Amino acid sequence: MRLSSLRRRTRIALVAAAAVPLLALAACSGGGGSSPNAAPENGTLTVGLLGDIGQPPDPDIYYANNGLAIVLNTYEGLVQYANDTDSVKIAPRLATSWTVSGDNTVYTFHLRKGVTFHDGTPFTSAAVKVAFDRRIAVKGGAAYMVQGVESVATPDASTAVVTLDAPNSAFLDYLASPFGPKMESPTALQKHAGSDDAQTYLQTHDVGTGPYEISSADPGTSWTLSRYAGYWGTKSPFTTVKLPIYSDASALQLAFDRGDVSAIVAALPSSSLSKYEDSKQYASYMLPTLQSALVTVNPTKSFFSSKQARLAFLESIDQKSIVKQVLGSRSEPATTLYAKGMIPGGKDEQTITYEPSAMKSYAKTLPSGTTMTIGYASGNTNAQQMANIQAAKLQADGITATAKSYPTSQVFGWINDPTSGPDAFFDGNNGPDGGSPYMWGHVFWDKSGGIDYFGCDVPAVDQELDHAVQTGDDSAYVAAAEQYAQTGCYYNLSYNKDWVVAQKWLTGVAKSHNIGANELDFSKLGIAG
Repeated sequence: MRLSSLRRRTRIALVAAAAVPLLALAACSGGGGSSPNAAPENGTLTVGLLGDIGQPPDPDIYYANNGLAIVLNTYEGLVQYANDTDSVKIAPRLATSWTVSGDNTVYTFHLRKGVTFHDGTPFTSAAVKVAFDRRIAVKGGAAYMVQGVESVATPDASTAVVTLDAPNSAFLDYLASPFGPKMESPTALQKHAGSDDAQTYLQTHDVGTGPYEISSADPGTSWTLSRYAGYWGTKSPFTTVKLPIYSDASALQLAFDRGDVSAIVAALPSSSLSKYEDSKQYASYMLPTLQSALVTVNPTKSFFSSKQARLAFLESIDQKSIVKQVLGSRSEPATTLYAKGMIPGGKDEQTITYEPSAMKSYAKTLPSGTTMTIGYASGNTNAQQMANIQAAKLQADGITATAKSYPTSQVFGWINDPTSGPDAFFDGNNGPDGGSPYMWGHVFWDKSGGIDYFGCDVPAVDQELDHAVQTGDDSAYVAAAEQYAQTGCYYNLSYNKDWVVAQKWLTGVAKSHNIGANELDFSKLGIAG
């Protein structure tokens, strides 16, 4: 089952590039304590967001970053990735158990009983087909996840049998993805359908089953969630969650230091590590993710028209040094071609080694005055630093190299004309939608996948990935990765972690986090003592 062109997306820099009005710091207070860093006494948790969420928190539309704090706390899917582990493991959510046919075409889900939507109506198997159908109807970025669904049978209220039109071993990963289909109240969707399948309504409301519901929305400024009294699962002591939006990292950091913000998730630059990492006043967590810093090379540019040149460039990158210098303890050098742990035993070994002499030798063959541009996404401080470091290295080799920022919209437009892009691109933090190797390989290596910015494509690799996803055969995934690595278009630079800073009194941070999303399940957070 191939991902369609709907996979084209704009996730990596929506947050970092946002420019929105700065909230008054005093308005963000968690309240109640006599000192700035005291735990709140009014049941309010405040989690600061860096930049506007960019899109409405409609689970069939939203395809960005920090808005997942809203989506994942107001909606639930059938399954999710397990919390508090560094491995990819499918865990129950609204489905308590499931079976998969031997040919990966029939998935039978046994659903949790006693669950209600926020409008008070019961969750039953009928909601599964409704949710899948709406995702196709609104044609959002993650619609590909249910495009292969041929039918949904409901033999009873607690059983849903999903039949696919082709074998797909990654289907559970589609459902577990933070961007995967979420269950939505059929009654509420019908009531608020309007002329756009309830898209207008879901810009500022929700129709989910999650532990919280949207109680107020001021897009671009703040969001407020209220604890859902009828939630089937654990209820947090936080009856209200405030999500104020800050225009820049320094303003958000100042609010946190004052105690006006309870936690910051995956928003601060690595340059702030030294302040919080070993602090006795604040808590700092490095939590596992499927994300990496990546380097992609543009084969349509004359500088990199040959595989020899592309590989020489990748070998000129001092991976260990640049990861340590820029990313610090929030990352480690990547040794595999897929995300960390996707292939058991690390059989997808990355074989690029640091060999600066290769680029120096190649530089001597170039005409005098040869120039090149290394790109990075606007607002991505870490990527900017890496691009500047590499440009300086090339200049020492006699190549006029410059680092240049590009807005996200332009980055995702390069696939339409790769010649309009830079010679190479540093991606400070990116990853797949889920934990299947197919969701990584197709997205980064197939020109129809969404993050193969320069269209460096090997049809045989695409075919190998299509075969692998049908069977789940790890050896096929490894073969695809090794063949693509030979192009010199791609380098997995680092395994990145989700850096969370929190006030000392906040508990349950690790238990509320899973490898698939840079967000926390607020219902699992608590107050010390």
